[in-house]
Formats: sequence, structure tokens, C-alpha cells
Amino acid sequence: MKILKSLFQKQWCVCIGMSLMAYAMLMAEKERLALPENIQPSMRKVAMPKLGDSKLEKVLSRYYELGLGGPETWEKISSMRFKGNILIGSESYKLLCYQRKPDLLKMILKGKSAEIELGYDGKEAWQYQPGFDIPASAMSPEEARRFIHSAIFGNYLIYPFHEGKTIDYLGTVRESGTVCHHIRVSLQNEYRVDYYIDIRNYLDTKVVNFDEKSGHATTLICEDFRSINGFPIAFKVTSIQENGETSMLELDQVDFNIGLTDWIFKRPR
Repeated sequence: MKILKSLFQKQWCVCIGMSLMAYAMLMAEKERLALPENIQPSMRKVAMPKLGDSKLEKVLSRYYELGLGGPETWEKISSMRFKGNILIGSESYKLLCYQRKPDLLKMILKGKSAEIELGYDGKEAWQYQPGFDIPASAMSPEEARRFIHSAIFGNYLIYPFHEGKTIDYLGTVRESGTVCHHIRVSLQNEYRVDYYIDIRNYLDTKVVNFDEKSGHATTLICEDFRSINGFPIAFKVTSIQENGETSMLELDQVDFNIGLTDWIFKRPR
């Protein structure tokens, strides 16, 4: 019994030691993006600024170049239109989507028995069903909150010095059969966004949007990246809700800079 007790004590010490080592390694990798000293307002408006030599800054710089095509490509893009199909449960819809910087969005979904339009004009999130004698209406506060969060052009790793945003590097993890950089963006609107970026090609493998206000989480699995005018686009995105509900988007066509005016995003009258 004394021998067994001694062995268990030694094993326990080894386990504690290994756990402490693993924890120390994890903490060593953690890092928060620091604001430059005496930052100017103009610096907060730079989408992909030149960064320093810390681990997180190097990962972000590499991500801007490979995962998003670089600052020159980004500056050339003002708007985007994409077409495809989205499968929601057992229902399939044709999708036409318009986006314009910084966060204007309009989606048109056409199914066999229904059509719906969803939009955000920078002030109001709205919904509309053509063919029904019902006027377009504002989304509920909860629906609007989610839609506006998803309307951002690009993603929340862009404009790293924007006010009300913190960016943390949480280390590397294995995800979807590869090793990924794990970066977390915390926003002042109580959303937290976790990005899992493939260390080989710096493309998004997975993105998790967590609403700290409601406790709702949505996971996006990004696949089939294609370069459109130097900008990588995921042509297949699977969305998984915390209750297990899934939807799948598959794109057919992506076009940039098609001259989208304000009225496109306004609520139909």
C-alpha cells in the first residue's frame, strides 16, 4: 500500500508538473494587440496598417497579405455582389447579395414557395416579402443585432486599432485537420469573434461569433477558397447554430465594384 501510495504521489506530481508546463506555454503565447503611443485618429481608420514584430502583429500582417489579398487589393474594392445557393434545413434558396463598405448589406432569397429580402442601410435593419400585401418592416431588436453584426464588409480583424475593439492572440490549436492561429476580437457591442487561421495559407478555417448579451453562438466553417481579383473568397460556408441547426452557402459568382447606390439598401416603401 505504501508503494502504491508513493507511486500515485509521484504520478500526481508529474501530472501537476506537466499541466503547469502546458499552462506556462499557453500563457507565453497569449498576447493582446497594443495601441501605438499617441495614436492619431487617422490611424484608427487604416484597414491594414503596418504593424510591429510581436507574434500577434506578425500573424496579422501575414493574414492581411495572404488571407485578404493585401492593403492595395483591399483599397481597390468598394462593393461586392455575389450569387449562389443556400440550403437552410431542407429548403433551398437562390441567393443574391449586395455589400458595400463599410457595412451596407442587402440579401434576396428566392425559394420555391417564398421570397424574402433582408437589408441594412447603415441605420436600420429591415425585412420584406415581395408578393404579399404586407409592407416592409424593421427587424426585431434581436434579429437586427445579429444581422448588423454580420453586415461588416470583410471582417473584424481589419481596422485593428478601431475604437471599442481589442484583439488577442490565444495560441495555436488543431482545427479541421490542420493547425490554426487562434485570434479573438472583443467588440464594445458585446460580441466576441474567434478566428481560426490556417498557419499554412493564412485563410480562415473557422469563425465563431458569440453574442455575450444573448449567449447565442454561430460557427462558420469556410472552404473552397478562390482568388477573385487577388481577394480570397470562400465559395462554400457552412453555418452551425448552437442548437445544431445548419445552413450551407455555395457561391456561383462574385463581382466587385458594380456601382451600388444608397437606394439599393433602403427599406422598400
